[in-house]
Amino acid sequence: MPDKKKVLLVHSTLHIGGAEEVSANICRRIDRDRFDVHVCFLKEKGVVAEKIEGEGTVVHAVARPNRDKPDYFTSWRLRRLIAREKFDLIHSHDVHSLMDGSVCRLTTPGLRHVHTFHYGNYPERAANFQRIERATWRIPDRLVSVSEHQREGVLQLYGMPPDRVQTVWNGVDVLAELPAEPTIGKYRAQGRVVIGSVNTLIEQKGMPDLIKVAAKLKSMDVPPFVFLIAGGGPLQEELEREVERLGLQDVVEFLGWVKQAPQSVIPHIDVFFQPSLWEAMSMVLLESMALGRAIVATAVGETPRILDDGRHGRMLQPRDIDGMTAAMASLLRDKELRERLGAEARQHYHDNFTARRLAERHEILYEEVCS
Repeated sequence: MPDKKKVLLVHSTLHIGGAEEVSANICRRIDRDRFDVHVCFLKEKGVVAEKIEGEGTVVHAVARPNRDKPDYFTSWRLRRLIAREKFDLIHSHDVHSLMDGSVCRLTTPGLRHVHTFHYGNYPERAANFQRIERATWRIPDRLVSVSEHQREGVLQLYGMPPDRVQTVWNGVDVLAELPAEPTIGKYRAQGRVVIGSVNTLIEQKGMPDLIKVAAKLKSMDVPPFVFLIAGGGPLQEELEREVERLGLQDVVEFLGWVKQAPQSVIPHIDVFFQPSLWEAMSMVLLESMALGRAIVATAVGETPRILDDGRHGRMLQPRDIDGMTAAMASLLRDKELRERLGAEARQHYHDNFTARRLAERHEILYEEVCS
C-alpha cells in the first residue's frame, strides 16, 4: 500500500461555523488508510476543535497564549509545524489561513496547498479581505468553492480563468437526535405547529423577514403556530425589540444559543425556515434535509441547485414576504404536505449530500493535487 498522504486542515479559529464543520466532517469520514489528517488553528481553538480532538483527530495550536496583542508570526510557526510533521498538503479555509498557507507554500519545497472559499456573498466582499485574496489566489495549487453560485462570484470578482476554481459540494452526517429543547415541548403541548430557525443573528440570515412573515401569519386563519429562533448574535436585541413592538411575543420566541441546536431543535420542529439574503451552501439546510424536515428557504447561493421547489421543500426569492407567508400558510394547514416534502428532502440528502460523499470528493481532490 502506498504511503499515506499527510494533510493539515488550517483555520484561523475553530468555533462553530460552516467552514469548521466541513473540516470536522472531513476528519470523521475520510479514508484513514490513505490519508493522515490533522487540524491546526492560528488564533483560537473553539468548540469544533475540542469535539474533533475528542474523536481522535490531532489538533495543533499555532496561536500563542497571549492573544491581547497582534500576532505577526503565525505563518512562521505554521511553517515550523509543517516541517516538523512533514505534511504533504495544507488545506486553508479562511483569509488568515490562506495568507499564512500561501507563505508556507512558497517557502516549503514540495508542499501542496488547497484553499476553499466559504464566504457566500461574492462578488460583495470586504475590501481588506479582497486585497488578501487578490494578492494570493495564484499561489495555491487548487482553489475550491462550495457552490457554483459562489464560484461564479469569485471568478467575476478576481477575473480568474474559469478553470482556476472547482466546486466541491458540502455534506453532513445525519445528526444523532437529542432530547428536545424544553421550550419546544411547551408549544407541542399547546398543539402548535413549530417552525424553527437555527443560525447566527446577523444581517445575512434575514431574520427581520421572519418577523414580518410571523406578523402576516398571525392575522390569517391558520392553525396555531410558533417561530422558535435558536442562535444569538449582534442583532438579537434589535430583533427582540421589533417582536415586542409588533406584539408578536406569543408567536416568536428567541431561544438564544442552544448547545447542539441541530440535534436538540431541528429533529423536533415541523418546518425549518431559512429566509437568508445570501449563502454559499448552507450546512444547516443540509442537516434539516437529513432529518426529514419540511423546508422553506430562499433561492440564494447553491440552494436552487440542491432544493427542487415543490419537491424537496418550498423556495422563494429573498425578501418575498408574501411568497414566504403563502408557502408557510400552506404547510401550516397541511400535515401530509409537510411529511411528504420532508421525506423527499431526506432521500435527496442520502443520494447526494452525506458527509461520506463530502469526504470522497476531498479524497479525489487531495490525490489529484499530490500526484
